[in-house]
Amino acid sequence: MSDLALDKICETLRANPLFSHLEGPDRERVARMAHVVELDAGESLFFEGQPVEHTHVVAAGLVRVYQVGPKGGRRLVLHMAAPPESIGEIAALSERRFYPVTAEAAMPSLVVKIPLEGIARMMDERPHFTRVILRSISERQFELLMLLRRVAFFEVQSRLAQYLLDRHAAEGPGFPLPTNPELAAVVGTVSEIVSRTLNRMHKRGWIRLSGRRVWIENEAVLIVVAKG
Repeated sequence: MSDLALDKICETLRANPLFSHLEGPDRERVARMAHVVELDAGESLFFEGQPVEHTHVVAAGLVRVYQVGPKGGRRLVLHMAAPPESIGEIAALSERRFYPVTAEAAMPSLVVKIPLEGIARMMDERPHFTRVILRSISERQFELLMLLRRVAFFEVQSRLAQYLLDRHAAEGPGFPLPTNPELAAVVGTVSEIVSRTLNRMHKRGWIRLSGRRVWIENEAVLIVVAKG
């Protein structure tokens, strides 16, 4: 591994909530086990049902984590992993060594892949590292429960309003939207309903659309709509 590649991996791990808790020598030890993969938009990192061999940390870009419906026609996005988030750490504690989800690049991305055996050794040797992983898994479970609650109890308009508010809070005015099929997967519906709902919000003056960019025009109303 070149020094440049090792430096990039160490920098990514240092920013990640899991690996930032390791001491410098331990983090470099993990980095030397790892390698970086480059993904084009739409290229898969792993598939649902594939044996688990790595934990992944997003170094650049954006990775979509999703499940496909029983008939294969509908996707539910469970998480959009941005730098420096990790994917697949739950497999380090699970006896079911198969991915329960599919992960693919939503845009050109760089991902650090760390062998699961190396993670297991660090957990055996560093109890604090194990506690950090457990905390991360608990937080991810909470996120999934909140997603289930939104899909089960809130209308599409409410879920979409909350998505727009979250993006606005994170990125500010004029944030870019994904495609309607991608957005539909995130909020748990179909692209036609997303399109109609966005247009309705635009016509009512709640948001302003310009191409695929959005400005929040009436945040107070969107907050009420998001609460259902």
